[in-house]
Amino acid sequence: MTISLDQSDGVEIIRLEGDVDLTNAALVREAVAATTADSVVLDLSAVTFLDSMAISTLDGGHRRLASEARSLVVVSPPETPSAWTLRVTGLSGNVCESLDEALVAVAVRYSGQPTR
Repeated sequence: MTISLDQSDGVEIIRLEGDVDLTNAALVREAVAATTADSVVLDLSAVTFLDSMAISTLDGGHRRLASEARSLVVVSPPETPSAWTLRVTGLSGNVCESLDEALVAVAVRYSGQPTR
């Protein structure tokens, strides 16, 4: 698995590629923990596999950032392995289909504008 970091208009973006599992979930947890922005986007578009530890890590990331009044938005296009896993586990809330959609959702959330 590879992790890359980027920023867009004050939003930190963590992109994952490959399998996310027991062997590397701690790296994802550390990447999320190292963020400082109010909004973090975790892009799973190129993820090929998520195991139960990866799901636990995503849930923990949501909880951690929420406890700090920050948000974690996940990107998982509909026909990807990550989207299937998120649907099956019931963690498909707060998931966007594209990075552009996630950035718009974050901008709307922090601008005080109502969402549709």
